[in-house]
Amino acid sequence: MSEPRREAVAPTLAAANDQDASAASLRIGLFSESFEPVQNGVSTSILTLVDELRRQGHRVYVFAPAHQEQQEVQTNVLRFPSFVSAFNKEYPLAYPFLPRLALTTHFQKLRLDVVHTHTPFILGLTGAKLALRRSVPLISTFHTLYSQYSHYLPFLPDGVTQGLLETYLPWYYNRCAEIICPSEVAANVLRDLGIERPITIVPTGIALPDGHAIGDSAREKVRSELGIPIDAPLMLFAGRLAREKNVDMLLAVYSLVRESVPDVHLAFAGSGPFADELAALANAMPGGENVHFLGPIPHYRMSGVYAAADVFCFPSPSETQGLVVGEARAAGLPCVVVDAGGAPETVREGEDGFCVPEGDTDAFAERVIGMLTNRWKREKMRETARHNALEYTPERMVARVLSVYEAARVQPDAPPSALDRLLHEELDWDSIGQALRENFGLPPRS
Repeated sequence: MSEPRREAVAPTLAAANDQDASAASLRIGLFSESFEPVQNGVSTSILTLVDELRRQGHRVYVFAPAHQEQQEVQTNVLRFPSFVSAFNKEYPLAYPFLPRLALTTHFQKLRLDVVHTHTPFILGLTGAKLALRRSVPLISTFHTLYSQYSHYLPFLPDGVTQGLLETYLPWYYNRCAEIICPSEVAANVLRDLGIERPITIVPTGIALPDGHAIGDSAREKVRSELGIPIDAPLMLFAGRLAREKNVDMLLAVYSLVRESVPDVHLAFAGSGPFADELAALANAMPGGENVHFLGPIPHYRMSGVYAAADVFCFPSPSETQGLVVGEARAAGLPCVVVDAGGAPETVREGEDGFCVPEGDTDAFAERVIGMLTNRWKREKMRETARHNALEYTPERMVARVLSVYEAARVQPDAPPSALDRLLHEELDWDSIGQALRENFGLPPRS
């Protein structure tokens, strides 16, 4: 049912009393199940946060699962042993049993000012335990609408999964001093679940690409590599190819667009569990030869891919923010998105994109056709998109995050809960690790 990943990798830790650290700098611990080299919106958001915090002189320590493609040496990154579930092979799952690392000792030596978790589950719970038992302020970002992803736990009935989420998520987030959400949609999900702690909206910052990275030469280069004529209209989707992203809707939209724009092309950048089935559907339809599956593309190359396209198409209703919509905007690519989830919140209707009703394929196709057949309008929206992207830079993101950190440091403790024993009891991670190995077919620990 599963494959082993990597054993824990000890971090190279900067000294706790570094002389070059500013007196005003913070020592920050980030806990996340998603971190490089995993490619998804959460990982991208965390990397953006880490890079900008470090650029501003703060000391950041990352706690993440081991990954078979990780760099061998990463300063201030602690990797936990992990395994891969058969239900979701793209993401290693950590269990915080460290046979060669004294996690508590490491944690105490770091003398963290704040702990910032990015999931509420295994590593998020580990971070919460370490923080709250040592009176370190706990902040958490709610990145994912977990109720949209229960199909990745097929061994549990959907009702059971939803019930667990409705009990556990309020308990976890109500333990936090402060909560960060990337959109109002995400914040409202937590409020509806009964979360009462302060919530701050902080969209992920996106650096504007250099002009040469999205200029005509970049556009021509990418199109040449893909075998797409330089003047052919191109629709683009970027992201995980999974059912919850509603990507098959784009094939229906593409068919409608072809009726008015016969030479249109459609490209999917990304991978996922639905990729093979989606490709088979595309190959079986008229015009399937003009549907391109680019596979996973390194983040640093995506600016050129956005520049090569004429309209970004995002049909997913399950996003907390739709980070790729912001990336497209920063590259000057106007978008059409469904008016559901968090993706539409940063779209300025008619300026840098359009929002259409969820499930309305005709309306989606109409907006795409309107942009593909009106070059002047499209170029004007490109220019406006780049300008609007200035509101969502990494610098602005980190300024907001730092204000949340400061607020957390003066917040009173969360009220007690019957489930708080999860934080105060010493969990037997040795037994938990053994159970995981037995239930998921992992080899015995050496």
